Amino acid sequence: MGFFVPASSIENLKLYKYQSEDRSIITKLFLKPFWTWFVQVFPKWMAPNLITLSGLGFILLNLMITLYYDPQLDQDMPRWVYFANAVGLFLYQTFDGCDGVHARRTGQSSPLGELFDHSIDAINTTLSAFIFCSTLGTGYGYKMVYSQFAVLSNFYMSTWEEYHTHTLFLSEISGPVEGILAICLSYIATAIFGPQLVWHTKIASFSIQGQEYTFETSDSIMLLFTAGLIMNCYSARRNVVQYYQKDKVLINVNTKIRSAVKGILPYVLYMATVAMVVLVNKEFICFPFILSIGSTVAFVVGRIIVNHLTKQHYPMYNISMFIPICQLAVYMCVVKLSPTYPVPELISALAWMGCGISTGIHALFMNEIIYEFTNYLDVYALTIKHPKFV
Repeated sequence: MGFFVPASSIENLKLYKYQSEDRSIITKLFLKPFWTWFVQVFPKWMAPNLITLSGLGFILLNLMITLYYDPQLDQDMPRWVYFANAVGLFLYQTFDGCDGVHARRTGQSSPLGELFDHSIDAINTTLSAFIFCSTLGTGYGYKMVYSQFAVLSNFYMSTWEEYHTHTLFLSEISGPVEGILAICLSYIATAIFGPQLVWHTKIASFSIQGQEYTFETSDSIMLLFTAGLIMNCYSARRNVVQYYQKDKVLINVNTKIRSAVKGILPYVLYMATVAMVVLVNKEFICFPFILSIGSTVAFVVGRIIVNHLTKQHYPMYNISMFIPICQLAVYMCVVKLSPTYPVPELISALAWMGCGISTGIHALFMNEIIYEFTNYLDVYALTIKHPKFV
């Protein structure tokens, strides 16, 4: 057995039972019937995980087109690109919704499917952030860092919640459903009316200590991100507390709740180190640095899901989370000890180094987990080994 799944834990996969609670009215009335109809497009010999992976392909295509026309994420693009981004994101959501339907349709539901689904979603979260920030025209700045922080935090909190409650909760308004549909509509609006009108219309202006500030429509999105994050954190904590309150022994309840809340601390400290890095030098906010953050969180979220599926302790320590503080330490040492060293080259080297390390760790993790899961469950990852059409 490997490092992430010891021999004593792999057998817990036999106890796997997927549980979810989706309160979305849109899903119930529109999306589920649509997915049930659309899933007929996929042949029964096609593995559900391949559908999930194919959905990510639309996001990758959108990202490549976006970076071609707007590499710095601060320029207007041809109108058709915004339409393409809307279609690609909607197809991603559709494929993501159909994979579970297809798994039940072909009798291929498994813990590997849940891990695969969450892992692809974690990757998509950061890739889509590039596309969305390009649409807003934020460039590589603090708005982009905050946007990524908000969506990754929501994803982390939802995974933390699922680990403790053993249930995936989707509220009446959630990111994977209403959030994605809202972004699709915003892309369509941008394609029709143009990014300047949609995102850069002046709402208000004010002065602080003689400095003039303008509040645009794009800034209102930051407020929505903040409100959504606060609501999701409150909802996740409430659900975890209610789950542990089922234990009638008060001492056990308080101990379990405190232990659960401690699981949020590593993520908070990690994001604090990210904030320290970008505040020390804003030039750190670049493509490899943002990708490094996304890879790190995807790795951590993947570990939480694996430990949930195999009934291991919550993963409090993850090596990738130490990358920003190491980058900051090296940067400060070089700047102090060698003042003549070109700072832009130093930042670029540190950003790409962090990206390479975090992506490599995540890739090694996924490779090991897929190998261990497929061997134990006697399945293939992207093809159907034992057909069970139902």
